[in-house]
Amino acid sequence: MVKICCIGAGYVGGPTMAVIARKFPKIEVVVVDISVPWITAWNSDQLPIYEPGLNDVVKQCRGRYLFFSTDVEKHVVEADIIFVSVNTPTKTRGLGVGKAVDLTYWESAARMIADVSKSDKIVVEKSTVPVKTAEAIKKILTHNRKGINYQILSNPEFLAEGTAIDDLFTPDRVLIRSRETPVVLKIFYAHWVLNTES
Repeated sequence: MVKICCIGAGYVGGPTMAVIARKFPKIEVVVVDISVPWITAWNSDQLPIYEPGLNDVVKQCRGRYLFFSTDVEKHVVEADIIFVSVNTPTKTRGLGVGKAVDLTYWESAARMIADVSKSDKIVVEKSTVPVKTAEAIKKILTHNRKGINYQILSNPEFLAEGTAIDDLFTPDRVLIRSRETPVVLKIFYAHWVLNTES
């Protein structure tokens, strides 16, 4: 069974993984986060975010093929595909303050992936990140863990508040970018997106 781990249980990670779990019941999807209150909320009837349709999707999948956990390292080790959907706020200090994206959380996630991985991984950027972030992340991954192959794919999300679940079930576009062939994600999305152009 293919295993997916999503690092980040926020507005993008939680709903996106819930829809993936709903579309692919033969894939185990685990959303991980270091925030105990957020994971507790995802495992309850009071989800941490409100989005029309989200509660129904989570209830259909949770505990069957959709799971929420604070055991980040365990699920990263077990995953074949890792989606990274962490916060990328605007810098509050240093060069680019108020304008540039702060990649601290992304870089921390990449270092942790490299530290604990024991097998090849596909790492998917879901966070809003600048161009060429994938190259920087690949350097972090390969520098910190020799002998493991990492494929880095960029797959930004186009979600609007209030219509996120509809946007996920019927996206008007899906963007996938990688130096390696993004066949895995293309097949993934082709399962429910009608127009799949290379």
